[in-house]
Amino acid sequence: MDRVKVAIACRRARGSTGTETTIFEHARRLCALGWEVHVYAEKLDSQRLKAYGAHPHWVPGWPWGSALKRRVFATLSDALLSRKGFDLVWGHGDSLRQDVLSLHNCVHAAHQAVHRTPLSSSSGVGRIHERQLKEKAFRLLIANSGLMKKELLDRFAVPQGLIAVVHPGHDAVRFRPGGREALGLPLRQRLGVPADGLLLGFITSGDFKKRGLDIFLEALARLSAPTKDRVHALILGKESRLGPWQDMAASTGLGSKLHFLPPVDKVESAYHALDVYCHPARYEEFGQSVQEAMACAVPVLTSRRVGASELFGPIASSILSDAPEAGALARDMERLIAEEGLRARLGAEGAEAVHSNTWEANFNATLACLRRLL
Repeated sequence: MDRVKVAIACRRARGSTGTETTIFEHARRLCALGWEVHVYAEKLDSQRLKAYGAHPHWVPGWPWGSALKRRVFATLSDALLSRKGFDLVWGHGDSLRQDVLSLHNCVHAAHQAVHRTPLSSSSGVGRIHERQLKEKAFRLLIANSGLMKKELLDRFAVPQGLIAVVHPGHDAVRFRPGGREALGLPLRQRLGVPADGLLLGFITSGDFKKRGLDIFLEALARLSAPTKDRVHALILGKESRLGPWQDMAASTGLGSKLHFLPPVDKVESAYHALDVYCHPARYEEFGQSVQEAMACAVPVLTSRRVGASELFGPIASSILSDAPEAGALARDMERLIAEEGLRARLGAEGAEAVHSNTWEANFNATLACLRRLL
């Protein structure tokens, strides 16, 4: 067929969130295939997109009110795209008309899990997702985990034949085993972790409540005194109000051995500094940090409420909790801290499990979905 002309619509294509990373990876690879790629967004990294060969288009935004802001973007972007004669329109949760919808969040399920109440009908993102899903405003929906697919089937009755599950990929050059000495050791020394000490970690792009930082801190507090003598803990991520979390951290009994750090560009150095990575999220549609830790051969403790746990091998699956809970997490921490051999087996199994789940594999699976509609 002739050169494919595709439009990618999203409110943000400028940062390094999981959604934005996915958009950039796909745009770059589609351009390399010779597709004509146009990206429509309110916030754009135009220079980066142009370097890939893509065409960035700024969509004027409305600065006030979540619901109105999202409705304005959906209306404007849909109107712009309808006049351009695209072979495919690909939305990322912000449009009401698209051929392919890549959904990255289940806001209703996540809100219920975090706050134990239904999502308010005034939620801007909730309202647009509900319209997309109930009106079936797509020909194909790409979900990033089986966990997400189940939510779409159960809550919104999206026909199973309209859903394809494609796990996000990872950068196998950045995230790989063997970086302990070169990347991890400098951070361990900076934090004052002794050679025989163990560093437990919690790493996230943000939203400490959703990702279960309070559960992680409570689990640390429940560790036995001999275990606490050996343990340091690292919390790396961005939160607008850090004070309450630091107050909560004081109850762990770790004192100066518990370290808060802001996000870093080379997050792989933090994974390689860890002995155990913990991700007790209340609901996580995928959980890229889990995959990245696994790729670095770091043993991971999480639950089936995290989509990335679908990648686990048999050993990790055997100690996988059904839901995040401080008592169970503390028990598993104690076990991994005591059993060096188990940590090594879990780390090796995790690295092997995600070894082939690269961005290239993700793109190939996604491309097959796109070609189904051409």
